[in-house]
Amino acid sequence: MALPHLLKYIYNNGTDEVIRRGKKIHANRQIELVDYDELLGNISFRVKDDAYSTYYKVHIQQFKDPKTLEVRCSCPYNLGEICRHESAALFQLQEMADKNQLNEEQLSYDQRHTVVKMKQLDLKMIKMLCATESYAEAEEFLRTQKAQILQAEDEKVAAELELQGITYRVYIQKNEERNLDTSCQCDSEHEHPLCVHKTIILTQLLNSFGPNYFDTIRNWDRDKNKLLAIYGYSLSDDLTGKFEFTYQNGRPFLRVLDPTIKRVITPASNEKRNNETAEIPPTPQQNTIEKPVFVPVPQRSQTSTRYKLAIVFSYNAHQYPFVQTDMVMGEANESLDDFVGKVERLDLAKFVNTEQLDEEDRNLLQQVRKLLPGEVSRYLNRNSPFSGIWENIVQQHDDTLPEETRHLIIEYLHPKFKKLFNELSLSNYVFYLPQGKTFTTAALEHQFCSHKYISPVFYLSYQEGVGYNLTVNVTLPDGEEVPLADNAVASPVVYKHKDQWYVWEKTEDVYLIERFLPGGNMLIDEANWPTQLQSFVLPLSRSHQLHFNNVPREEVTDTTPTIQLKLKERGDYLLFQPSFTYLGYEIQPNDKERVILPVQGKLLTIHRNMAVEKAFVQKMEALHTQFVRID
Repeated sequence: MALPHLLKYIYNNGTDEVIRRGKKIHANRQIELVDYDELLGNISFRVKDDAYSTYYKVHIQQFKDPKTLEVRCSCPYNLGEICRHESAALFQLQEMADKNQLNEEQLSYDQRHTVVKMKQLDLKMIKMLCATESYAEAEEFLRTQKAQILQAEDEKVAAELELQGITYRVYIQKNEERNLDTSCQCDSEHEHPLCVHKTIILTQLLNSFGPNYFDTIRNWDRDKNKLLAIYGYSLSDDLTGKFEFTYQNGRPFLRVLDPTIKRVITPASNEKRNNETAEIPPTPQQNTIEKPVFVPVPQRSQTSTRYKLAIVFSYNAHQYPFVQTDMVMGEANESLDDFVGKVERLDLAKFVNTEQLDEEDRNLLQQVRKLLPGEVSRYLNRNSPFSGIWENIVQQHDDTLPEETRHLIIEYLHPKFKKLFNELSLSNYVFYLPQGKTFTTAALEHQFCSHKYISPVFYLSYQEGVGYNLTVNVTLPDGEEVPLADNAVASPVVYKHKDQWYVWEKTEDVYLIERFLPGGNMLIDEANWPTQLQSFVLPLSRSHQLHFNNVPREEVTDTTPTIQLKLKERGDYLLFQPSFTYLGYEIQPNDKERVILPVQGKLLTIHRNMAVEKAFVQKMEALHTQFVRID
């Protein structure tokens, strides 16, 4: 189970410092609710700064849908996507949603993953977070028997118990917010975050070991690795004469002994957890390419040589999503549009001297570091807290990753590639390493990144005896259509056409076209056609451009819809919802101007009368000056 979209927005757009200070403001309760519009999904907070006695106003608009979420703050911060005040407000909003303080519909809990806001084991909290019947049943169970603890280390407990002849396995662990992630596959409780099986385990741990049990099984190596990762090191490296750890109030603090060691600007996570870390396997080219090296850059006072960074894309068949991003550094020519000699590949997990680089390259370095496998692993761990137990993250050789994991990787990488391509659209420092070639300067080929997006277009054809063939073409920014299968890197995230690189406009498009890779088509036999038509083809026709070549169909044009007006109360608002019906089919909000329906063995294509629909909506809007239109 993934994080709520509000928390994803924070972790995807905020720096580590912004997130840390946002949590501090939220923990100190320096946030006040100013206004909440339930109908529009807009909310405003008054947030006090953590360093000064200054208040800022944070506006969060349309927060119920991750696609429309917008956040604005009145502070002058402009060094990142979000500031610490916006981060704190989003944490507060998520807490209000968890406590059902937004007058939403009744919450439904999925026992596969629920978060329990409990810093330490507390009997009062356990009773409050479970049903009365569940706690009574848990007490009855613990009077005569105990659950079996299978694992208890690294602030993680795996237990097994038998209840009513069925064996259940329960997982409980501390997360980064020091709350408890809990998991049980019983699916027996939807109104409370704790089912009876979780209640049994938590109560047993409290009775046997006390409220601070999870602190007693904490492994400080994880925290030490986080501190070392700031400088590009881990506990597996030789730290002699470089670092030492001191302890205050039982927590480790890092001291840097070697003054030449510098912080990595955006540290990649080198943290390794046994059976827990979503670790991306090494690239298959490691045996053929040169080992990354640190490039010492001369001081500006000693030489006038200009150094530039360049991005190198390559195909990686063993690491999803099959595109690898590296950086090289070299001496630039006078016009700053090419290198004059050989380049050196950088190890982005280590410190890189950026004193000789311009501001543009420094920012580019930070963006590319966000694409490192360690950063992807951090995102997967945060969104899949029990992935190590279920073993659905680590990709072994050519094994296919689970769909949920692939979607999480795409969800993380796609917006970052969009931002990166936008930055590189005017750059001459983009290269491609052809598949199978050694990473050398001579092997690199000049490429270009487009800031314009591509979109898919679908074609459906029928062949008797074979079935239905659904193929995908890619519409390039200039209008040209090329087959999806012609992608030179076979990646679902990016598309390479000749020497030009493109990225998809929508994340949903990446999810969709992935189903057609690598051949660029999907065959549907006649036996499965009715099911696939209803579940996949018709929804696809509503959201994307779909052409029917030789499929039996009938066109309906110039028809007038039946119009109804539905009234609904929502909070302080009276909602007027127009409804348009064509030949018995009621138009849905996501329908396009052309609606396709299955009728008697053929497809019926209805062309909506948009003029009539718009005229009715405009007539409604003219009836009252205070009508608010909700898109």
